[in-house]
Amino acid sequence: MKTPGLIRSGWWVLVAAAALSALMAWTFFRVTTTSRIDEEKVVIELEPCRVEPDRLIVAMARDSLVALTMPATLTPDEVDLRNQEERGKLLVSSDRVIGVNMGGETRAYPLRLLRWHEVVNDRVGGRAIAVTYSPLSGAVAVWDRRLRGVEIEFGVSGRLFNSNTLLYDRRADGGPSSLWHQLSGQALAGPAVGENLSPLSAEIETWAEWRRRHPSTRVMAPDSDSKQLYKRDPYHSYRGSDALRFPVSPLPPGDALALKDLVAVATVGGTDHAFALRDLGEAVGAPRGSWAALLDDVVYMISFDAEAGTFRIAAHERDLAPPPVRFAYWFEWYSLNPETVPLP
Repeated sequence: MKTPGLIRSGWWVLVAAAALSALMAWTFFRVTTTSRIDEEKVVIELEPCRVEPDRLIVAMARDSLVALTMPATLTPDEVDLRNQEERGKLLVSSDRVIGVNMGGETRAYPLRLLRWHEVVNDRVGGRAIAVTYSPLSGAVAVWDRRLRGVEIEFGVSGRLFNSNTLLYDRRADGGPSSLWHQLSGQALAGPAVGENLSPLSAEIETWAEWRRRHPSTRVMAPDSDSKQLYKRDPYHSYRGSDALRFPVSPLPPGDALALKDLVAVATVGGTDHAFALRDLGEAVGAPRGSWAALLDDVVYMISFDAEAGTFRIAAHERDLAPPPVRFAYWFEWYSLNPETVPLP
C-alpha cells in the first residue's frame, strides 16, 4: 500500500484543531467524563514514523472515546425486550450493524454504539478480533488482533491521520505504544512500524436483515456508562455534506464519485478490489440488488443497498470463505490508494 503525499503547511493543523473545538467540544467533554480507562502511564512513541509527524493531528485526549474489551452481548429477544422497556430504542430494524461471522459464531455491532467507542476488542468463534469504526472517514474494518502470536488490545489515541482514527496498542509489559491506522492496519509510528494487521471478513447490514439471516446471533450490549451518549449523533450534519473537518491529501479529482460516497473493499488473492455502492446501483439500474464479480478467477456475488449503505460479498462456490472486507468514504480510501479505479 502506498503512503499518500504529504501536506507540509503547518497551518492546516491549527485550522483542524479549531474546527474540532468549535464543532464537537461538548461531545468530547461528555465522553471524557465517562472514561473508565486506568490512569496508568502510557507513552505513545512517534519515532520512527512513516509519515510527517505534524500530520498526526491531535484531535482529543487519549482514551476520550472509551474502547470496549469483551463487552456483554444480548440475544435478539433480549434486544426486543430492551426496546419495549426503555424509552429510547436500543436497536431498530433500519439501524446498521457490523456483522461478523466466524468459527460458527455470529455477532452484530451496532454502528450507533460504535461511534462512541470506535474500537471493540472482542473474541468471536475463538478468534481475537478488533472491530473498528472511524465516523469521520466512514471507515469500518475488523482486524485479527493477534500479531506474531501475541494478542493486542487497542485503544483510541486521540490522533488522526487523513481524517482517520489512529489506534494505539496497550502494552502489557509497560513498553512504549505505537500508532496504528484504523483503515490500513499499518503501524504508522512507534516501535511497531513495519507491522501490519490482517483484515477479516465483515459486512455492513441492517439489523432486520442480519437478524433474518442469523436468528441466533448475539449483539454487542450497550455500555451502561455511555447510555446518554448513545442517544446523540454528532456526525449527522457531517454525513449530509462533502465538507471535511480535517485536511486530507491527496483528494480524489471529484469528476465521478462524491467525497463521502461509500466504497467497500474486498481483498481477494492479495489484491484490493473497491466497489462504490453508487456505481453498483447504476450498474443494476436500482439502488439495491445483486451483482456478480469475477475476482481472481472466482465468481463472487455482491448484495448491496446504496441508500441504506449495506454490502456483503460471498463466493458463488459455497465452500469458499468470504474475503476480508473494509468500508470507507471514497476520499479516505483514495488518500491511501490514489490509483484505485472502483468497480464495476
